[in-house]
Amino acid sequence: MYHPMNEVALIQALRTDSEVKRILEYDFDFRSVPVGTQSSLFQFTDGTGYELVGTDASGGEYALCDRKNLPTCPLLYVSSEGQAGVIARSLQDGLATIVDLPYFHDCLKFSGNGQLAEMRRVVPLSESDLLAETPQIVSIRKTLQKRLDIPPILDVILELHLSLTELSPLYSVCGTDGWPFETLFGKFTVMSNAEWRRRLTHRE
Repeated sequence: MYHPMNEVALIQALRTDSEVKRILEYDFDFRSVPVGTQSSLFQFTDGTGYELVGTDASGGEYALCDRKNLPTCPLLYVSSEGQAGVIARSLQDGLATIVDLPYFHDCLKFSGNGQLAEMRRVVPLSESDLLAETPQIVSIRKTLQKRLDIPPILDVILELHLSLTELSPLYSVCGTDGWPFETLFGKFTVMSNAEWRRRLTHRE
């Protein structure tokens, strides 16, 4: 798979920079994998090529896909529960998304089947939870953004939504047994979460 120079540098940093690896693993649940690692979860129905770049604690996988006719290699996320989707247009945007939205899984799970407005409602609630658990997260983000030279995305939730709705259909993913994977968008809404519902109701 061909990689532009900034992508090569990013992949190298993910795999060799011990400080980057430590921060990504402990604060953003991203573990880089050695070059040549093959997926244990998925394959593309049309044989599209990919490079596995990371995993998470739940067994999910991050993979850079062949560009096809796109300007950059999009970043695919595949869950261990049979869901998959393109979460960013490039590795740089994907890392920016993971850093800005460490809780992007919740933004998708509680999206009401992919409603952008519902995804936006998740952000302040999840950010509040994150700050309570990791008060230093803002400085951690800045450290990682500087070290990897990944500026934050102006409207990261919109870009996440666009990647999933516009790019995911270009990459048909199935399990190693050929079973088609489902979308990353969940049917739940913010009000499906009892704690968030309590907080929002109390606020009103």
